[in-house]
Amino acid sequence: MFSAIFKEQTAFIVVASLAVLLVAAAGYFLAHRHAERAWSWAILGAAVAAEVALTLFLSGGRGNSSTGKCVVNHDFAEPFATTQGILNLALFVPIGIFGVLASRRLLPVLAGGIALTVATEFLQTLLPGVSRGCDSSDLQMNALGAVTGALATYGILRASGRAVKPAGAAAKPTALGGLAVLLPAAVVWNLWITPVHVDATSLQGPDDAQRTAAEKAVSRAFDDHQEVVKIQFSPGVAGGPEALLIALESGSARLSWPDTSRFTATLEASNRTTNGSFPIEGAKRKPGNEQDAEEIARRYAERRYPWATPDAKVQVNPMGELGWIVSWRRLNSDGVLLPMRLDVQINTEGRVSQLLVNDIKDPKSLPAPTLSEKKASSIARKSVHVPKEIVLTAQRCALRATKRNGNWRTDWVCPFQTNDPDFMVAPIHVDAVTGKAHKTQGPQELQR
Repeated sequence: MFSAIFKEQTAFIVVASLAVLLVAAAGYFLAHRHAERAWSWAILGAAVAAEVALTLFLSGGRGNSSTGKCVVNHDFAEPFATTQGILNLALFVPIGIFGVLASRRLLPVLAGGIALTVATEFLQTLLPGVSRGCDSSDLQMNALGAVTGALATYGILRASGRAVKPAGAAAKPTALGGLAVLLPAAVVWNLWITPVHVDATSLQGPDDAQRTAAEKAVSRAFDDHQEVVKIQFSPGVAGGPEALLIALESGSARLSWPDTSRFTATLEASNRTTNGSFPIEGAKRKPGNEQDAEEIARRYAERRYPWATPDAKVQVNPMGELGWIVSWRRLNSDGVLLPMRLDVQINTEGRVSQLLVNDIKDPKSLPAPTLSEKKASSIARKSVHVPKEIVLTAQRCALRATKRNGNWRTDWVCPFQTNDPDFMVAPIHVDAVTGKAHKTQGPQELQR
């Protein structure tokens, strides 16, 4: 785990280590001259410097701009069951321990540890270039680490007869210092931070219903060819979809939850065919062209997903050494692309290597489009704001059924290209009846 965190971080490790040593040295010499317990002050300084380096300067944030969001996790027990939660607790334990060893006071160390984690979380979400985001679970575990270290150390010192100040010592300056931190924090929270309330934020173990659904989806797709090794529940954060993440004996899969309508699986992702790919019963020869691949994929689809092929248009996309992707799509009488999807990737051995299933029934009451494509394209273009140096080129819009606020709507989906390959613009959905533009994530498809 640590090798993954610090991979390609040699410069950070060197600079951070030097900074920690410099802070420790400064703390030692200042304490040696003006106070007692110089080594405790030195280690406290090193612990704080390490915390600042790891939380604010270690790369891995989400961009160059601040997020301005803070995840508020309602599941207080969750971080105790995650590696990140335990590491967050451990990061602040030394601060509590050496804060008490150095100062021989309890209240200032408790307040200081909590203030440090509040400042850390706010800076993580507000500072450009950090952009890790604020998380109440991190704050909870950081504060608990500092409190645990401080209380345990204070208790041990008192029990062993060492000289310590009374537990309530420095109460007034601590209270004033706490107010000096909390009041600005409250202002920052109200003006610049948007709370995002969630019931959980990290991967969790499945319950019986989730395990049954995941195993059923894998069995439907691949019989017993692939053993389910592990199942994890991924809660939807910040409006994202919930899903079951399925580790297979060779490969992985994902199942939407709780509707279980969307299933994707990757059994092999390279041009080298393996025994992990799924053999199709009755396919006795290797495919040599698109027609062969379609025949093999259709044999697979009609047996396992028979709802996908009737009245559907089939398209075969060659993928070179990866084989072919055979796709089924259905349109209604108005030419609107319906939400069902079936993509089957057939490798050069005639086996299934990737799969995407959207088992969604055709909406029966889709509004007929009244807005022209030309008008929709114009509305979409006006809704996109890009820097002056970016040149947008509109592509052909297409009609697609989109579920919005629980209802199926008919949208024109209008994509754009730019003159900068690093600057991407998401397709704009324009309601084909009302003419209102929406930024809506389209259905997942296998990469062609």
